[in-house]
Amino acid sequence: MTHDDLVARAARLVPRLRERARETEALRRLPDETVGELRASGLLDLFKPRSHGGQQASLRTAFEVGTQLARGCGATSWIVSQLNLAMWMACALPEGVREEILRQPDSSILFALLGRGSAERVAGGYKINGVWPFCSGSHHIAWIGLGLSVEDGRGGAAPAFFIVPASALEILDDWHVSGFCGTCSNSTAAHDLFVPDRRVAPVSTVFSGELLSPELTGSPYRCPIVQGIVVTAASCALGMAQAAIEVFKAQTEGRGISFTLYEKKAEAPVTHLVLSEAAMKVRAADLLLHAAVEDLERRAAGAGATDVDFLIRIRTEVAFAIHLCREAVETLFGASGGSALSLSNPIQRIARDARAICQHAAYCLPTNLEAHGRVMLGLSPNLSFV
Repeated sequence: MTHDDLVARAARLVPRLRERARETEALRRLPDETVGELRASGLLDLFKPRSHGGQQASLRTAFEVGTQLARGCGATSWIVSQLNLAMWMACALPEGVREEILRQPDSSILFALLGRGSAERVAGGYKINGVWPFCSGSHHIAWIGLGLSVEDGRGGAAPAFFIVPASALEILDDWHVSGFCGTCSNSTAAHDLFVPDRRVAPVSTVFSGELLSPELTGSPYRCPIVQGIVVTAASCALGMAQAAIEVFKAQTEGRGISFTLYEKKAEAPVTHLVLSEAAMKVRAADLLLHAAVEDLERRAAGAGATDVDFLIRIRTEVAFAIHLCREAVETLFGASGGSALSLSNPIQRIARDARAICQHAAYCLPTNLEAHGRVMLGLSPNLSFV
């Protein structure tokens, strides 16, 4: 399918995603109907190679799809982005385990880098134990890559991904949160789980893309993977902010402003100021994020240097844009009155989800601003990975 086909399919799902948004929150995962529609539309196979039945879509396509889905449900958009991005990472695994994943119909995977556990060397592989938090999409996957440190053969240690069937893990019932409730970002646990050597890959190998198949050229596969991940997932914030503007505008119709003489909220200057300020922030975020996508796609095509300055700038622009989206949503929520507190009012859910995405470590604005400022002054970014 073409870029336009996939984006149009995402847009057509928006009304149904809005209808199910409260159910998604209550379930703390995606409803089965939503998963079925996403699979049938091809939106969970955006980065799966065409040679294995996928769409092999571009970074721009995934970003636009994520933006559209977030207009209906932020949690759905987040999970779709996470599963597609994880499939891109799976394409960078060693050939044996890569083919094991890709050849399965409707195969899906996620990666969890920040684990608390151990990997014990045993005959033919490792025995692993541990807990991995924030496994977004945990109820909707067939495979998972668990991050743990292993000996690097030089007397030190380095992080590696242990690829295991999701059915071999325990999904902990610990995702009881105030935002992104429907993302099923539960912790997962491994108990004395054997992982053969063929399913172990250094994190550095995956992030470098050195094992990607030659058929996978251009965007997203030749983009810097960390930057590709943060910008694609950021589409969720943009779509939610756009949805908040839609909701706010619709809710001004036929309403006055309590304890004032304004019988029509749409005629009050305060409404105009609030709405315009929010729209300008969303517009600025839109421009920043699309510029980041374009810059990454140019690098994937071989144009321009992919140096530390570039990588840190992209990360910082994305974090700045996400916080602009949150500010816009908060402004609209604050101007929506007491009715905005009702769980039936979508603007309160959007506000909670917008706060949630800003809590993600990758989008921590002070951390990114510090790294960018350091690089601008010729210092190292002071990050564990760029």
